Amino acid sequence: MPVDCRFSYRADDPFVVRLDLLVAPRTHVSWVVGRDLLRAGTQHLSGMADVKVWPSRVPAGRPGLHFRLSRPHGRATFTADLAVVREWLEETYDMVPAGSEAAFLNWSVVDQSLPPVA
Repeated sequence: MPVDCRFSYRADDPFVVRLDLLVAPRTHVSWVVGRDLLRAGTQHLSGMADVKVWPSRVPAGRPGLHFRLSRPHGRATFTADLAVVREWLEETYDMVPAGSEAAFLNWSVVDQSLPPVA
C-alpha cells in the first residue's frame, strides 16, 4: 500500500536525514538515518541491523530506492523514486559538503543534551 514519506535535512544536524512516514491519518513514524548511509544506498546495499537501503534496476520503469526499516514490533519495506531521492540528497551535500559536517554542529547544544559522565 502507498505510504507518504517526507525526507528532511537540517544543516545544524548535518550527519542525519529524517524520514517521516505517514502510516495512517494523523499517525506518523519517524526514523533518523545517516546521510552517508543513505547516499551509499543509492549505489549499493547499505546499512545493517534496523536500517537497510539499496537501489533497484528495474528494466521497465524508473529505478527505485528500497528501504527496510525494522523495530522490535515490526518492520516495513518501501520504495521511493531513486532519481528523486538522489537529487534531493545532493542538495543536502550542496548545503553541507561531505567532510565539513563538524563545522556546522552547535557544540553547546550537543553538550547540553549529553548526560554527565560519572
